[in-house]
Amino acid sequence: KSEDWVSEIWSCDWDGANPKQLTREKSYNVSPVGLPSTTGVSSDKFLYVSYKLGQPKIFLASAKEGMGKKIIELKGHQILPAISRQKDKIAFISDAAGKADLFLQEFHVETAEMGRPVQLFSYPHSTQASPTFSPDGKKIAFVSDKEGSPKIYIIPAAFKGKRATPLLISKQNQENSCPAWSPDGKKIAYSAKTKGIRQIWIYDIESKEEKQLTDGPTHKENPSWAPNSKHLVFNSTNEMHSDLYIVNLYQPEAVKISQGPGIKHYPSWAGR
Repeated sequence: KSEDWVSEIWSCDWDGANPKQLTREKSYNVSPVGLPSTTGVSSDKFLYVSYKLGQPKIFLASAKEGMGKKIIELKGHQILPAISRQKDKIAFISDAAGKADLFLQEFHVETAEMGRPVQLFSYPHSTQASPTFSPDGKKIAFVSDKEGSPKIYIIPAAFKGKRATPLLISKQNQENSCPAWSPDGKKIAYSAKTKGIRQIWIYDIESKEEKQLTDGPTHKENPSWAPNSKHLVFNSTNEMHSDLYIVNLYQPEAVKISQGPGIKHYPSWAGR
């Protein structure tokens, strides 16, 4: 197996200092999601996707262990996990039914016990991606190309009842991806193709307005919120490099925080 396909999960301080390798599986590991803190105490556990079994599966690990445990028993691929702040539900994308659909599953963080997975949203000839929970765990924002191009929608995170019709929120741009719901519940950050370049945009829940946050020549994707709902970390990519940057919503000049060689992407802010 080519070393080009080896990717491990790392952590660092908010300013890029003290980088630490968390997984040591010599596989392709991506999409880390730090478990929310409990009563102000940060968790060292995280979800991530690994290809070490061949197909991508979702694993749970702690910073001390370095090796994860597979937590979802479904056939096919499982990618792009998200966990509710209450740590009782996981949303993810799976092709278990034949194409990439949005799934929801009950979860117990201490025992990793799982409920039965529920196909939350599917649409003919479409692909779903990138779920993110609202802070109260009652809604999920996600990506779907059900109308032709990928856009951001919101749907109730309910296990039972009539399947809901998702609400479209991204209307200014044709290609939108990787939404992230702010911890205060007031905003959703996402990446949108803007004049040919992917930039970070912000959707305001109350005003229903979309505003462009970043600018510049490189593609910016995978935003993740700080606990204060004022800062975002994201990866910025060109043909040669991919690095992590942090930006303040009210002083939107991004600052590079990653260091050293290698491609850095899929950042996730822990302790939310």
